[in-house]
Amino acid sequence: MEQYFRDCKIASIYEGTNGIQALDLVGRKLGQRKGADVMNLFGEIHASISKLKRIEDLKSHVACLEEACNALIDLTMHFAQLGKSAGFLMPVLNATPYLEILGDVVIGHFLMQGAGIADEKLNAIYMEKSVGESKGKKRALIHEDPDVAFYYGKNAAARFYAVDVLSTVKSRCEAIKFGERIPIEMPEESFTC
Repeated sequence: MEQYFRDCKIASIYEGTNGIQALDLVGRKLGQRKGADVMNLFGEIHASISKLKRIEDLKSHVACLEEACNALIDLTMHFAQLGKSAGFLMPVLNATPYLEILGDVVIGHFLMQGAGIADEKLNAIYMEKSVGESKGKKRALIHEDPDVAFYYGKNAAARFYAVDVLSTVKSRCEAIKFGERIPIEMPEESFTC
């Protein structure tokens, strides 16, 4: 996960500003192959969601990912409609927030995938050590076994991210869909000191 964050940061330095990357995403990448690439990405995320919903401890957090992904898909379709109309400037105006939202959803997807793997590993360790369902014994293992601590941390990070970041995606998408045009309609004279 850390590698993705480093790659994202260095890409903004190598390739120019995030604004330029956002304009490229909205202006060219979303429509590439008639939108098939971005829809494939959304399909992969939904496939992971279907699989991860079966994990009881992650169910409510996976629901945050699902809601965020659905809101992003809806916003993407909205951008596609605007691109074919007189409102074509709205996706351009909101390119950077869109890039940030897409990044938040993709990172959430990777974190949830990691949490799913961590859950499998934790359950295997608990079975091997005959811990059973005792939360106290499971908690004690965190302090005794570095693997348990590691996997628990992966799970906890994904749950925290879902609540702290993914839960905000839907409202940010709705704010963009609201279609506020003030930044492109405000007259120059209004910028007086």
